[in-house]
Amino acid sequence: MKSLKYGDTYLYFDDEKSIKLYDKIKNTCYNIIKVMKDDQRSYVALIEIDGKNYVYKEPREKNRRKWQRFLSIFRGSESKREYQNIKNILKAGFNAATPYLAVEEKREAMVVNSYLLYSYIEGRDGRAEDMEEIAQELREIHKKGYLHGDSHMANFLVGDGKIYLIDTKLMKNKYGRFGEIFEFIYLEESYGHPIEYDKESFYYKMAMVLKRYLLGLGELKKRLRGKK
Repeated sequence: MKSLKYGDTYLYFDDEKSIKLYDKIKNTCYNIIKVMKDDQRSYVALIEIDGKNYVYKEPREKNRRKWQRFLSIFRGSESKREYQNIKNILKAGFNAATPYLAVEEKREAMVVNSYLLYSYIEGRDGRAEDMEEIAQELREIHKKGYLHGDSHMANFLVGDGKIYLIDTKLMKNKYGRFGEIFEFIYLEESYGHPIEYDKESFYYKMAMVLKRYLLGLGELKKRLRGKK
């Protein structure tokens, strides 16, 4: 990954042509085709620059949180980390978008604003008829020694007869079969119907115990917040 500094702004890219994309965005020389998300957590839009479509993603919540800003001194912004993560997905042999540019604006070594620019994939969210292919993709991720990181059905995009990984925190599997089973439980819940995977093993039983514990902990936190 290459980098370039403009005052308090830092650019991260692999192809120097991406610098022109930064100039276009900085000077508002682009068209917004569609806003895909616009809330306190993030802003995501499909934009067009010189006849080509891109996805612009700004992690608003993580840009603004004081603790996240402090951590950015050591690990960089969410946008920079996601740029690298997409590269890791492609390097591991899976389908994903093409990352073009990550931009950080810093103040006193802390990132106060950032955004990511990557290619737009013509596709759709996974459906019931795609579940066999999606489950197989998850198995391939596990087979190569990784965990998806967020195996919700909506994080598998279907396009051109391929399964693309989106919003994926691809990571080395440090938890073995336990981690794999936990991801299948999460995928099955997001699907809403049973899917085929190992439900007889000790790992499945322990993963279900952990799931119930985390759900109970989440409910307790909600009740405590409601009493404040």
